[in-house]
Amino acid sequence: MLYLYAKVGKMAARNAVRAWPAALSLIVYALILYPVGLVTQSLGIVGGFVVGLVAAACWSSYLELISQAVAGAAIRVRWHEFKSTFLARFWDVISVMFAFWIIGYAVRAVVGTVAQGAPQVNPSALSAIFGIAMAFFFNAVPELLYQGNTRSFALLLASARFMLANPVVWLLPNIVFAALILAAGGGLHFQRPAEVLLAFGNTFSSPIGVLGLFAGLPLWGLPLALFGVHYAMIFRGLLYRELSGSGGNARLRAFQAHMRR
Repeated sequence: MLYLYAKVGKMAARNAVRAWPAALSLIVYALILYPVGLVTQSLGIVGGFVVGLVAAACWSSYLELISQAVAGAAIRVRWHEFKSTFLARFWDVISVMFAFWIIGYAVRAVVGTVAQGAPQVNPSALSAIFGIAMAFFFNAVPELLYQGNTRSFALLLASARFMLANPVVWLLPNIVFAALILAAGGGLHFQRPAEVLLAFGNTFSSPIGVLGLFAGLPLWGLPLALFGVHYAMIFRGLLYRELSGSGGNARLRAFQAHMRR
């Protein structure tokens, strides 16, 4: 497993440098999403729908750039090429966002029903349990969107299967990334260990989650944070490729078999 991490870490560092403009794309998404949110905040449901579409376009763009970085491509700063990324995976992202919306609606209905039928149950605690479960089972959704061949609910099921097959190998580096990011922003509290699990589930799920990382950082730390997130996303993509590849790694397969006993 350590050999796998070393291999992926070296590849991620090389690819991150070759595709450095992808890190700067997060600034562009912030410049797009922030004013759109301000303009539409008084429009109610319609405003939320517009923000969702814009966020889906940004997510499409970001995943397309990360997919190129994972493939080892040298990304060039050309507007006409960057502009095309906003639609490259747009409908794939929409399908997953719709699935998440349905699941969120179902979870709220279940929590409300349980709270009414069992007053002794804490609705916040029950919602947190659902949140942690979603953060675990759906953690590989971003990678599946540009490396998988399923969409909507089928993609969520594929993510759950992947997580059940590779829980330790996948979670360890992601927990480290999330802990470092939370600590840098002053948001890591060891009295709430589940916060780390929720953090890497919510943080890496979309550009909005990624942009939220920078809220508590000083200005001098922003370049480091941008490249750190850039590296983490490429590392995740490469690790997913290694874990889901048909060739695999003999030592890793032995370790996984041992963990499942």
